[in-house]
Amino acid sequence: MKKEKAIYIGEPLKRLRIAAGMSQEEFAYCSKLDRSYMSDLETNKKSPSLMTLTKLAGGLGISYLDFSAELGKTIDFARIFEEEPYKD
Repeated sequence: MKKEKAIYIGEPLKRLRIAAGMSQEEFAYCSKLDRSYMSDLETNKKSPSLMTLTKLAGGLGISYLDFSAELGKTIDFARIFEEEPYKD
């Protein structure tokens, strides 16, 4: 079974938060996430789930699609999700 790839979004997430004029604490509150978890996301100590990505988009007041597009400007998702040969 293949292991899921972790996607780290720290740099673009912090950039989006700052552009929105929010502190980390405000952004965490608006996203319904713990501030320490938000810190872990921004410092690439944690990788977000799809549900967390949805919460982050909501915290910024934008749609998930717009949020994904913003992340895609910095993160090469195509490379991350390239098919790898299955290994036992």
